[in-house]
Amino acid sequence: MRRHWIAALLLALILALSQAAAAELAGPQLDAAGLRAARGAGSGFQLRLVFDLRRGDAAPAPLIVLIGIDYVDIAEGGRETLYDFRLRRRLALDRASRVFANFSLYGDMAFRRFELEKRVMLAQMFAEAAPGEAPPLSLRPFWVESDLGLSSGAKAPAMQVEKLADGALRFRADGQEAALFAPASQAVPEELRKSFAHFLRARLPLHPTILAAIEGDGRLPQRLVFVTVTDSERRPVGLVLRKAGTMTADYPLPETFEPRQLAGQAEDQEAASLRGLLPLMLDAAAGRRGNGPRSLVDYRRAVDQDLRQRRDFAAAMLLAEMALQYGTRAGDCTVGPGWVPCHGAEELGPRLARDRRAAVLYKARTAEPKEPEAAVKLWESLKREEVPNGYVIDAFLADRLSAAGHRQDAMGAFAHALEGNPYLAGVYKELGDHFLRGSRTELAWICYDLGRALPGRDRADPLADVDELEQKLAAAFPDFF
Repeated sequence: MRRHWIAALLLALILALSQAAAAELAGPQLDAAGLRAARGAGSGFQLRLVFDLRRGDAAPAPLIVLIGIDYVDIAEGGRETLYDFRLRRRLALDRASRVFANFSLYGDMAFRRFELEKRVMLAQMFAEAAPGEAPPLSLRPFWVESDLGLSSGAKAPAMQVEKLADGALRFRADGQEAALFAPASQAVPEELRKSFAHFLRARLPLHPTILAAIEGDGRLPQRLVFVTVTDSERRPVGLVLRKAGTMTADYPLPETFEPRQLAGQAEDQEAASLRGLLPLMLDAAAGRRGNGPRSLVDYRRAVDQDLRQRRDFAAAMLLAEMALQYGTRAGDCTVGPGWVPCHGAEELGPRLARDRRAAVLYKARTAEPKEPEAAVKLWESLKREEVPNGYVIDAFLADRLSAAGHRQDAMGAFAHALEGNPYLAGVYKELGDHFLRGSRTELAWICYDLGRALPGRDRADPLADVDELEQKLAAAFPDFF
C-alpha cells in the first residue's frame, strides 16, 4: 500500500512543475567525444584535494576531489563520479575498463525533492500513529534536511553555532553536535568557489545552514566532522585534508572512453529491464532504425486514405500513433502544409464514435487514471493483429499496466511498442513515468533524454512536460546546477 501512495506522490510532484523551453541535451546518446565537444572540454585550471575519509571506527580511506570550472570529479573506493554542471550530467567513470555511464542531474534533483516530500509525509504519518512519541532521528526535520541538503519548511530546532579558539565552527542542533568545520589557511580559488560549493552539496549530507557557513568562509576544510543518522542511530563521519594543490590539466573524461549505460548493475532488476531496450533506443536516437521517424504529412495522408476507404478503426489507430509522436499539435489542422488533407476533431468525433472499436479505443485512452485495471481490460479487448500498427495498443496498454502495478507485464508491452515504432516520443515519456513509479528517477531520465534526442523531435511532443519540469527544477534549486 505504501508503495502506491509514494508512487502517486512522485508523479504528482512531476506534474506540478511546469513551463519553459529546454536546452540541447548532452544525454546518453553522446559518446565521450560528443560530451567533450558539447562542453568545449580542454585543458583548464583545477584544484586537487586529497582527504582522509573516516566513517565511525573504520580505518580512514582516501577521498580524492578534482575541482574545475563547472565540474567536480570525486574518486572513492574504486568508484569515480564526474559531476558536470555545465552539461548538467553525472558521469560514472570506470577507468580500469575505460567506460562511463551518463545520468541527468535533473533526475538526481527530482529524487532529492521526492525524498524530501516522502519523508515529511512519513513523519506526519508517524505523528498520527504514535501521538506524543518522538519520531526516529531520520524523520526529524533537521536530519531530513541534512541528508538531502534541502529545506523542508517544517519547524526544526534552532541551530547553535560556536566559534572555537582555533577558529573552528561547531554546529549543534537539539543540544547535540551536528558538525565541526576547522578551516585550513588556504582559500578556495575565486574562480572555483562555485564548483567547491557544488562538491559540498553533491557529496556531503550537510544541513543547508552548515553548507552556507562553510561556503561563506571561503577556505578549504582542514577538518570537517559531521553526523549522519539511520533511524535513531547517529554515525560520525570525518574528513581530514592531506593535500591541496592547483594545476592545469585536461577535463577528466578521456575521449577514448566508451559509453556503457547501466554497466555493472546485473543484480538490479529495474535496471536490467531497461538495459535490454537500450540498444534499440540508442539506435533510434541516432536515426538508425528503419527509415527514421514518420512525418506528420505522411501520417495525415494515411489517415485520409483510411477514412476514404471507410477503415475508421485503422484511421483512429493512426491518429493515436501520430499523437504519441507529435503530441498536442498532431490534431491541429492549422499546423503543417495546407495542401495535405487534414481531418479535424469536429469531423472525426461523430464519425469515430459510430465505429465500435474506435469508440473502445477512445474510451480506453480517456479511462480514469484511478481505474487502470479497467483501462487494461479495454486495451486488451482490442485486436492488435487487425491493423498494421497494432503496437500502438501495446504503447497505451504498457502505461495502464504500469499504473496498475504490473511492472513486468508493462515492460513487455513497452518493448513491443518500441519494436513497432521506436520514434514515438510518448512511449519514451510513459516508459520514464514507469520508472518514476518505482522511485528510479535516474532510469526515468535516461528514457526522457533518449526520447528528446530522437531525430526531428517536435517541441510540442509528449516530452515537452519534461522540458518544463527541468526548467522549474533549475529555477527552484539553483545551488544544485
